[in-house]
Amino acid sequence: TVPVGEWIVAEGRRLGPLVAAQAGVAEICRPDAVASLFRNAGKREMQAAWTLLFYAVWHQHHILGGVPKGGVLEVLGEAV
Repeated sequence: TVPVGEWIVAEGRRLGPLVAAQAGVAEICRPDAVASLFRNAGKREMQAAWTLLFYAVWHQHHILGGVPKGGVLEVLGEAV
């Protein structure tokens, strides 16, 4: 298995604000609630954080037409 949960916990303080600022996520979620998900390490929070992260990257690429360059943090950072 890929340790996605561990990665989200390790990068959560950086990921949370980036995911919260994405256009697709900002339309449907409160930014403070999104950032909070990425700071908490519970199983439910990690599942929700992963879902929002995946949606943010998907929306950036498929809806906004962004071309992914670099890692997840770079891709999300370009859209902010």
